[in-house]
Formats: sequence, C-alpha cells, structure tokens
Amino acid sequence: MAAERALEEGHTHYTEDKGIPALRRAIAEKENMKARADISEEQVLVTPGATGALFAACMSLIDCGDEVIIQAPSYPGHIRAVTVSGGKPVPVSLEEDYDFVMNLDELDEKVTSKTKVIIVSSPTNPTGTVFERDVLKAIVEIAVDNELFIVSDEVYEHFVYDDAEFGSVREFPGMEHRTVLVNSFSKTYAMTGWRIGYAIAPKEITSRMAKFSCASSMCVNSIAQYGALAALEGPQKCVDAMLTEYDERRRFVVKELSKIPGVRFVEPKGAFYVFPNVEELEMNSLELVKYLVREARVLLSPGYPFFGSKGRFHVRLSYTASLNALRIAMERINSALRELEGT
Repeated sequence: MAAERALEEGHTHYTEDKGIPALRRAIAEKENMKARADISEEQVLVTPGATGALFAACMSLIDCGDEVIIQAPSYPGHIRAVTVSGGKPVPVSLEEDYDFVMNLDELDEKVTSKTKVIIVSSPTNPTGTVFERDVLKAIVEIAVDNELFIVSDEVYEHFVYDDAEFGSVREFPGMEHRTVLVNSFSKTYAMTGWRIGYAIAPKEITSRMAKFSCASSMCVNSIAQYGALAALEGPQKCVDAMLTEYDERRRFVVKELSKIPGVRFVEPKGAFYVFPNVEELEMNSLELVKYLVREARVLLSPGYPFFGSKGRFHVRLSYTASLNALRIAMERINSALRELEGT
C-alpha cells in the first residue's frame, strides 16, 4: 500500500543522495531506541541493501593495501567489499569446537600496523552464531587499543533464539566514534527484492560514504524508500510472528539433522542457517552439494568456496522455506546420506 501510494503521489524522481529525510529520521529513531544512543539523521545513509552500505563503508575507510579482519567462515559479501576497495582480507577463525565463537587470541595476533578495520557480524551468516557481550567487549578493546574502525553487520539483529541476546559493538562507550553500523530491511521485513538498507557512522564518515554511494547508484529507488518507511513506522507484530515461525523451523531442522549419521553441527542461536560439518562423509562440501542435488533434488550452499576455506567440510542449510518444504527436504537428505553411508 505504501509503495502504491508513493506512486500515486508522484514520488518517482531522484531523492537526496543520503535518502529521504523522513526515512533517515525513522532509522535514527529506531537505532536510538535499540542502543539508547543519540544518532541524528545526518549520520544515516540509505543504501541499495546492506551490500551497498558495506561497499560504501569499505571504500570510505580502506586505502589500497590496508588489512581488514574478517570472520572465517565469512559471508562472501564481506570479502568482495574489502577486495574491491583495494584492501586485503585477513581471516580470523570462528572456532567450531567453541560454538563458532571468534578466536580472540588469533584476532589479537593478526592485527598489524596495516590493519584498518574489523568486520563483525553477529548473528552470523553462515554459522548462526550470536556473540555474547564478553566477546564483543574483547573485540572492542582490541579495536580501541589499535585505533581501528569496526564495521558492524547487524542485518540479523532480530533473529535470536532461546537464551541468546543480540548485542552491538556500538553500545560500548566511545564506539560511536569508530563504528559503522550496517543494516537492512531485507531480513527483518522480508524485503530482499526491494534492495534497501542503511549505514550509520560518524558524520564525517557518513558524508564520505554518501559520495561513493552517489557515484555508484545516485540514490536508492524512491518507491522502496517509502516502503521501508512504512515498514519501520507500521505495526511490528509481523516481525514477532516471523521469528516464532523461524524458531519452529530451526528446532525441526536441528532435530532432523541429529538423526543423520556422519553429520555433526553446532546448534544455531541466531540468523536462519545451520552449518553442519560433513567431514565424516568423506566428501568435501562441493562434492556433497552436487550429490544431494543429483540424488535428493535438494540444494544446499557449499561451505567452500562460498564461505572461504574454513567451510571446506561444511554445508549451509537455510530454514527460510516453509515447514512443509523443510520436512520433504530433510527426509530426502536423510535418505540420500544413509544410502551414501550404506546404513
């Protein structure tokens, strides 16, 4: 309705580079409520999805040859944004034996004089990890000690389950001056095709990012901006309902995975993915994905090359499909893998 109304009212022209003022104000208000902050609309940049925000952040913060810490396994968009900006991605392990929590000793060791940025994503894609506050605090301390910026990817902020709690590095004292927050309407409001997200940063960084965003896309689709504004200002019961549904799907998938021989996994506490380890099946991730497509007619994402070398013996299973579709898929996967194992 909001998009239709925007069309009827003639909001079909270029908007301000940073986005329409009403949407930027609504985003600032939402983030202020979340983090008890004092964000102004001048700090908000509306972008073509979170991807646009990531690229604008990296282009604004990174010079050629700068090193950027990324999580491993990592969302591939982080790697692309760093490399296109001339930076060098430096992976730091999410340790599977410790529920895919970042290895803080390794993080500290890999920071050098060339390091400029740490990209933090929690809840994470592909592992579904939610970093606890003490982990975020340790990352913040390393960033402060080494005068680094943190790009905080928070697109899955609402997707947390059981006793997990979402936290942001921006909530720590002083981090408002060295954090670029990246978020999106794609996940929370199921608006993936609308291609609209945003970044929040110190004013001087936001202004720098806006120049890159304008050069690459002029502005975000005007109709999408009015749709996003309606999503923020409207009732939020749909978000709660979606989270309840996803939690039911998560529990189902975890239960079914536990029945399959040769597969082990860390139960996800966030996002909407499971990242099983399939090394005991004696296939790498890409071989297994091809096998399941052929024998089960089910498509998973290969851990490698999609999520980097740390995903070589993992696959990513997304539980965004309906519960009925997941029942069919899990039955087929179970049958195909039991046949592979001869059980």
